[in-house]
Amino acid sequence: MKKSLTLGLLLLAATAFTPVNAADIVLKASHNANPDEPYHTGMQRMSELLKEKTGGKAEIQVFSNAQLGDEMESIQGTQLGIVDIAVTANEVMANFVPDMNIFSLPYLFKDAEHMDRAAGSDKVHEYVDQVMAKKGYRLLGLFFAGTRHIMSKQPIASIDDIKGKKIRTLNNPAHIDAFKSFGANPTPMAYGELYGALETGVVDGAEAANTNYYARKFYEVAPNWAMVGWVELVAPVVMGSARFDALPKDVQTALLEAGAEAAKAERKTYRESDLRNLENLQKLKVNITHPKTEPFREASKTIYGKYITSDEQKELLKIINNIE
Repeated sequence: MKKSLTLGLLLLAATAFTPVNAADIVLKASHNANPDEPYHTGMQRMSELLKEKTGGKAEIQVFSNAQLGDEMESIQGTQLGIVDIAVTANEVMANFVPDMNIFSLPYLFKDAEHMDRAAGSDKVHEYVDQVMAKKGYRLLGLFFAGTRHIMSKQPIASIDDIKGKKIRTLNNPAHIDAFKSFGANPTPMAYGELYGALETGVVDGAEAANTNYYARKFYEVAPNWAMVGWVELVAPVVMGSARFDALPKDVQTALLEAGAEAAKAERKTYRESDLRNLENLQKLKVNITHPKTEPFREASKTIYGKYITSDEQKELLKIINNIE
């Protein structure tokens, strides 16, 4: 944490000396993906839109590859003034806003298209923003991080094939409980450690989307790809409430509009990326299997009662279920 925050401060200092004709307001955004992945292009689009909508008054400077800290540190940075905007997997955000765990539940959405409709719904956005505001955050948009499947060192043809297997998950209670319900041995670890852990056999597999499975070349050490679509991974784009409230009203409005438009574009880009990278995986002769998903869906139902407890969560689940 300390090292990353120090790096963040140095980067902020390095970018403080801007030309006189630069935007009056420069917001610094952090994410942990590569510059060629949808997170980055989505944030770049948000910056372009913000600049257009404010006549050049405001823009966003985007830092990729966790330059300002990993996802946990980036969220903390929005409260410390080190980061203005953070793009993070919902599973990390839920550590700060527990009601967000609802988005981490397995098979919450019918498919990626249903997730897109929900994420683009004004009703969902407004409700999630209200929930986040209680914890000191503002929601700018909901990005997509792909339909998640399971990579493994050994083939997976059915739910029985992951029984007792060490599967890397995010350090999120809902993810951990989901894989326990599948019969696996969930093993949380940092994303940056995953390739080596697969290579050395520390874990037997992990969950991912077509896009990052291909982009990070995980197929080299886990050549089996079981397409179970166990979760549609949501990635909130958030800002600290204090920083947002300090912006001029016109910039606030432009930022919310830019966030919604960029999020819609990012979700489309990620869906297209997932389809394209599935073709790339097929060309690489990755062993792709299609286990029946009904046993996964049935097993996952056992954990819903643990996470749908508050009135806010029940209402949000109702809103999502009512979206056609």
